[in-house]
Amino acid sequence: RQMCIRDRYNSILHFIENDIKEIENLVAAMLKGNKEPHDLSQDIHDRMLGLGARLIAELYEKIDDEIRESLIRKKKWNIEQRNESKELLDILGPIRFRRTGYRDKKTGKFVYLLDEILGIEGHQRITLGAAACILEEAVQTSYAKGGQTIPLMGQVSKQTVKRLVHDTEAQLPVAPPAEKKRLEYLHIVADEDHVAAQFWNQKGDLGKDSRGNKINTIMPKLICLYEDVVDEAGETSKSPRHKLTGKHYFCGIYKGQEANKRLWEEVRDYIDTYYDTEYLKCVYIAGDGAGWIRAGCEVLGKGRFVLDKFHMMKYVNISVSHLLDSAQEVKSEIWECLNGRYKKRLQKVYSEILKVTEEGGKYRDVEGALGYFLNQWDGIQIRTEEAGANWKCCAEGQVSHVLSARMSSRPMGWSEQGCGRMSGLRAYTKNGGKIIDLLAYQKERRREKPLSEEEIEMKKEVCKKQAGWRYQERLRGRLPGLEQHSMKWMRVWINQELGA
Repeated sequence: RQMCIRDRYNSILHFIENDIKEIENLVAAMLKGNKEPHDLSQDIHDRMLGLGARLIAELYEKIDDEIRESLIRKKKWNIEQRNESKELLDILGPIRFRRTGYRDKKTGKFVYLLDEILGIEGHQRITLGAAACILEEAVQTSYAKGGQTIPLMGQVSKQTVKRLVHDTEAQLPVAPPAEKKRLEYLHIVADEDHVAAQFWNQKGDLGKDSRGNKINTIMPKLICLYEDVVDEAGETSKSPRHKLTGKHYFCGIYKGQEANKRLWEEVRDYIDTYYDTEYLKCVYIAGDGAGWIRAGCEVLGKGRFVLDKFHMMKYVNISVSHLLDSAQEVKSEIWECLNGRYKKRLQKVYSEILKVTEEGGKYRDVEGALGYFLNQWDGIQIRTEEAGANWKCCAEGQVSHVLSARMSSRPMGWSEQGCGRMSGLRAYTKNGGKIIDLLAYQKERRREKPLSEEEIEMKKEVCKKQAGWRYQERLRGRLPGLEQHSMKWMRVWINQELGA
């Protein structure tokens, strides 16, 4: 019996008999000046992670033992293989364990019952916890750094991280709130990023335009819904620090009218879920006036388009950049026309600008700026007529914060799928979503079939037996050296963790 228990908790025995001695030697070296305190911290850190990984492996093998001895198992499955190895990369490092393979007596199907009960997929090499850590880092920084997050395992390849990103869709159902918010106005800013495509589906498939330039721009769309803008710095501060409240992002690659409609339907469904739409009067949609942005007004019903001030400033500056000393004066006059909604006067101002503009590219730019303002006049009017439409938020800043910071601010190339997945994951995490919840949901959706009645009963049987394992008493009574004063921390750990 004592030998059986020693085998069962070999990880803890190994730690007591070997690791503790090595730690003591390192302490001695530190006191002699040959090692630094951080060397001791790193060594204990690595050894504790190794202890945790070995302990998990032994517990898996113990569960496998209980399955093998189960009467339910003996009635339905024959033992086909013993001690088949399996390795999973976990947040603690690699977990290496052995399990038993079985053959169904009736169907002849081969199965690892331990994998079935624990929910380990046949092709799975990384635990959900480890995959979540890798993805969280990859979403924030890079594939390379994402592969360096797992301790005691070296670097996970960038290709593996890439596959994780490509396989993860940022879709997770959420429970509706107990009570919907009652607001009269909501605000939206919408724009797109310009991301360099490395290829579309496979390398070498980028086309060229009529001038011979590569067609290599992916345009993920971003919609930021928010409730209000507050100044966190306070009214007396000379340096305002604005913050959006009730913020929620929607991101992804939506190409074509149907896809754009689907994007706005996602926004509409979110509003319907969290806000009292009968109390809601209007949703202001600010952007550059692109067709896909204006389409939101139709889908949302209560949407009203507002021309984004950033794009207004952009075209005003284009219009006067060649006027030298008189540029500032003309710029002020253009803004007076826009803010006062003086369309005819604006046309006269541009007529005067064109008189002093040479034919060519600049002339076309000025004409284009005037055409832009006239085409977006309804968005300019709403901005100046309705106080609720004139808010301090810019779509460009949101695009930079959510998309550009990871995908286009540094030289890098993307596939269309990778860009779509990454933009969705960026929005999901910015919205406060947890990657581990997303992975768990997708894993449940991938499950081909639920556990059979026999597997469910056998799982209950194992749970019942596990309750009688009594780790605390066995470890306290059988592990040599545990009674030593220096092992007080181990006794406390066993009481708190295993004896809970």
